[in-house]
Amino acid sequence: MDKEPEELVYIKVTASKLLISCSVDTHENYLSRYAYFSLAQLMYYDTEYDFEDYYWPDFFDQKTGESKYLMIHKSKDNLHVSSKVRYKGFYKPKKQLPVISQNSVPLRKAVPCIQEQPPKETHVILGFCLADSNNEWYRTNHYPFLVPYTGILNKAKTEVRSFTIYVLNETKLPEIDLTDEQQKLVEICFDMSKIALVASPAYKDEASKLAEKREQNQYNFNKLFELWQKALPLLSGRLYTHYSYTYGMRNVKGKPRRSCMVACSFSSETPEICFLWKDMGDYYKLELRVRLSGKIHQIQYYYNTAFFAMLFYNPRRYALLNSVIDSELLVFFQKSQFQLLVLKKHYDDDFKEFVDRLRTGYGFIDK
Repeated sequence: MDKEPEELVYIKVTASKLLISCSVDTHENYLSRYAYFSLAQLMYYDTEYDFEDYYWPDFFDQKTGESKYLMIHKSKDNLHVSSKVRYKGFYKPKKQLPVISQNSVPLRKAVPCIQEQPPKETHVILGFCLADSNNEWYRTNHYPFLVPYTGILNKAKTEVRSFTIYVLNETKLPEIDLTDEQQKLVEICFDMSKIALVASPAYKDEASKLAEKREQNQYNFNKLFELWQKALPLLSGRLYTHYSYTYGMRNVKGKPRRSCMVACSFSSETPEICFLWKDMGDYYKLELRVRLSGKIHQIQYYYNTAFFAMLFYNPRRYALLNSVIDSELLVFFQKSQFQLLVLKKHYDDDFKEFVDRLRTGYGFIDK
């Protein structure tokens, strides 16, 4: 009602509870209509709602009620809270962190490069494309896999002028002589395509079915990584390799779209994950980096391709990671531009255990 006095609704989010109160009526057994309608407005038509955006324990000054770490935007219908750009990646107590195995994986040695030469008597080539997609967005999403394609070179044979078709089975192979290495790589590609599709949750899936799909997806993910390791010695150094963001498996068919095919290369070296640890006064900063060719590099965070690290200054050169755990770490840190911050009052407990495990398996540079 227009003539009603304004009342205040208070919301506090903890690691396990949602606390709500109001300036009138609300107590432990009763929710005022103001509190009820505030919650209904936040949730809109959803039956579930994630209140994590309002979970910022100890981030506000108790005296002023303000925060140097957060941006707070009030609109007519809502309240938006997010970290400032420079403070992106703050850890919140009890938030799930990646599980770090106690058994470290030995660093894979650099593989020899293929010394591929342009064909002498034809302009038709067999190339290989890293087919990539975001496995959370689309019904036909998939993990990154390698798919052969046929194409026609330009007159100078320096680049692919046009793309003919994705080679999804042996009947689509071009009528050219393939080397033993090409034939082996094609077979690996076919094995990849059989397990690359992600099993997505379906409407009204029961918990047991969801668990089954998650288990199958993880198995396929691990198997794909093994196949990428087998493919790398047959792939690194090839002249005709491309990257394509497919927007789902449904588009990996027929003729590749030239506008989506981006020339790329595959490093023969293995990126070694390492961390920078900085004391920033009232918080710590943990930054993920990779060591490649004896130097420490920043990683490109605009692209997130599982299994690979892409250096900031050369995002189209793909370096195959050393292990599945490395891949999971990159996916986790990529969400916050490869930095993780923690208030010192939140450091002891889960976060300290996480850092201690990282220190046992990865290089640390304390600054």
